[in-house]
Amino acid sequence: MASYHRRIKVDSGKDKTLPIKDDKLLKRVMDYLRSRIDLAKSDIKIYQAHRNYILFLIGFNTAFRAEDLLQLKVKDVIKGYVSIKENKTGKWQHFKMNKNLHEEILEYINRYQLKDNQYLFMGQKKKDTHNGITVDVIYPITRQNCQNTIFPKVIKACGIDFTFGLHSLRKTFGYQWIKNGGNLITLMKMYNHDEPATTLLYVMWDTQDIDKARESIYIGGKK
Repeated sequence: MASYHRRIKVDSGKDKTLPIKDDKLLKRVMDYLRSRIDLAKSDIKIYQAHRNYILFLIGFNTAFRAEDLLQLKVKDVIKGYVSIKENKTGKWQHFKMNKNLHEEILEYINRYQLKDNQYLFMGQKKKDTHNGITVDVIYPITRQNCQNTIFPKVIKACGIDFTFGLHSLRKTFGYQWIKNGGNLITLMKMYNHDEPATTLLYVMWDTQDIDKARESIYIGGKK
């Protein structure tokens, strides 16, 4: 099926999204998304539920910007290696995917027989004219789809009480990376940031997190 690149409008940053810091909430979100696949009653609803689950899974595990995440095509991920040019910065991302993540993506691709040039997160089918030829094109889901339809359902079902959107997936990756002892400079490079301070600010690593980390450390002495 024909498919053409379409730029996705970058968020203005008007409402700052936040990462998921609590492990129980993060699990609740993913459990909810998986449950929607099992509860769906029609083929299209099953696909949409599985698509949404994979969207969050990749978002939580890759640190892609929202516009790059939505533009992913099957050919960008099917071999387990990612090589994409960032929409916003023009910089490249090259890396090998986690094995478990790749296996789940392959299961999704194979289940719905997605082709290399198709978008990974397909949305509406539309007529598109290119070089005088009109064809049916399935575009990816948009930021508006996510903001108005997908994320509100997750927020309500999981009891999320803060601003949570597409960029929260990217921020959650970074927060969890630091929380679990990941190297800050490595994360900075993953994000294609220029300064470590920018990265810490982006993932909302604040005094509360510092206090929790300090409280958890006990070196020597009696238990």
